[in-house]
Amino acid sequence: MCVVFLLVWGTTTSPCSAGVLVIGNKTLETMDGALLRRIYTGRVVMVQGKSIQPVNLNTGDSSRDLFMKAVIKQSDDDYVAYWIVRRAIGKGTPPPELESDQAVLDYVRSTSGAIGYIDEGHLTSGVKILLSLP
Repeated sequence: MCVVFLLVWGTTTSPCSAGVLVIGNKTLETMDGALLRRIYTGRVVMVQGKSIQPVNLNTGDSSRDLFMKAVIKQSDDDYVAYWIVRRAIGKGTPPPELESDQAVLDYVRSTSGAIGYIDEGHLTSGVKILLSLP
């Protein structure tokens, strides 16, 4: 019922908000957790023939914590440490961090191949839901 309410009325908040949505630019198709984990750990950079541009929320954000636990399967500290090592050995850089759900929405909406995650209560039009996390 909440999803129907969001889609029909286009609200940006929802009283039933409890999860996190992985969102993508409208040009992308749905993705599973395993593929998202490979993207966010720098092991996959192209999907469906498109360069993927992932972004994270800032450390300490509750949506980031849920995303790390459910998709990356690491604590945030372990994820940060993983990227410190990868960067040191020349294997890439971590996805940029954005300060808010709105910043993620704006980036994903305007950037081809962009993916990010937000609290489901902040969903607005112009992006595609790739994966829903409880």
